Amino acid sequence: MFATIPERQMHWVRWVLTVGWLLIIASLFYDPWTAALTEPGHPWSLLALTDSCVQVQGQCVVQEPYPIGATIFWGAVVPAGIFILLIFGHELWRRICPLSFLSQIPRALGKQRQFRRENQKTGKVRFELAKVKPDSWLGRNYLYFQFA
Repeated sequence: MFATIPERQMHWVRWVLTVGWLLIIASLFYDPWTAALTEPGHPWSLLALTDSCVQVQGQCVVQEPYPIGATIFWGAVVPAGIFILLIFGHELWRRICPLSFLSQIPRALGKQRQFRRENQKTGKVRFELAKVKPDSWLGRNYLYFQFA
């Protein structure tokens, strides 16, 4: 279904999703602006707190404005990822996943670790990607390392 969408268009979708994803993650650490959206009496915000009393164990709890980065991340981004996987399947997620997109940046910039190989007979030079040898420590323990 999503295989018919051109890769150039999906590239822009990935960029938008990745930038939004990184902004939300950054807002989990530092967010001085979105607390204004939850202030009581905000003119247009749907997240504005009301002046009504919220009772907990018979006493009114004071409601204070709060940053909404964590609310958006856990209430919208994580469920949306699960929804996309369950409804649209792995095909769409593989094409839009921000983490996968970020991991491909070194390849796109040509910054992969490569070995220079020269053919002794012809003198032709080619570059070959560095691979992990199966008998090395990482080759034997990559599953444990990746899980950790």
